[in-house]
Amino acid sequence: MNILDVDKIEKITGKDKLEDIFELQRKLKEKYDIIEREKGIYVPEKVNIHSCRDQEYLKSLFYRIIAELVEAAETLKNKPWKQSEVMTDVDHLFEELADAFHFYIELCINLGIDADKLYELYFKKQEVNKWRQKTKY
Repeated sequence: MNILDVDKIEKITGKDKLEDIFELQRKLKEKYDIIEREKGIYVPEKVNIHSCRDQEYLKSLFYRIIAELVEAAETLKNKPWKQSEVMTDVDHLFEELADAFHFYIELCINLGIDADKLYELYFKKQEVNKWRQKTKY
């Protein structure tokens, strides 16, 4: 099954899209945490950012994000040295980006970042970027 097989989506609250995404990911994470623990994979109940073991767990989430981004990049088949171009499977590209986003939100959840905090961090970084452009940093 892939995204083309899904006709409709269910909203959790309908109030805030980012909050809905975090809520759905929390529910998905709970189910996958059980599956991974049953396989003997270490999944902390609550991440301690200073713990070596928990940092290894966090790194595995970073690697999952990277793997999904690489899969997205691999859907782009055209090469500068080739004389013919092929159509990109845009749905596959978007699905891989959604996979990476799932893992990114899971990483945020594990680090104690919620939708409000992510929103705040995004806009603070936006201000830093605007300052850098303005000052030619």
